[in-house]
Amino acid sequence: KNMQYPTAEKIGLALHYLGLLAIMYHMPVVNALAYFLVGQTSCGLFLATVFGLGHNGMAVYPADQRPDFWKLQVSTTRNITGNAFVDWFCGGLNYQVDHHLFPMLPRHNLPQVNTLVKSFCKEQGVTYHEADLFSGNMEVLTHLSKVSAEFIKEFPAM
Repeated sequence: KNMQYPTAEKIGLALHYLGLLAIMYHMPVVNALAYFLVGQTSCGLFLATVFGLGHNGMAVYPADQRPDFWKLQVSTTRNITGNAFVDWFCGGLNYQVDHHLFPMLPRHNLPQVNTLVKSFCKEQGVTYHEADLFSGNMEVLTHLSKVSAEFIKEFPAM
């Protein structure tokens, strides 16, 4: 509904899948199926990793106790620090806090905004959480382990 260029997006998706089909057409059926499944699964895993890094294990608030918008964004998301690989792998979502505060900002501007937002948070006494790729994944896995342990304790028959 709110897409800026809906026709261009549909054309882009059609070209993507036509290109994918063109590549797969020249493969034996089993190889083409494996190529498709591995590609889709890998993409899903990478996306889940990036999205999980940004949100899992961060603060969660009851609806009636949420802080104002900017504090909510800062306290419920995590930035991932790193290098050019992290920037590429995360596609700009390594600046998750800044992306949530300024969702329409082009991702090449997020590093500059990151500096401003961190200094603003420091002035306001609000914690701005960042972790490297490894530590962030460990935080997420530790959180998921605790949640699953609580679930098993509460519902032992499951």
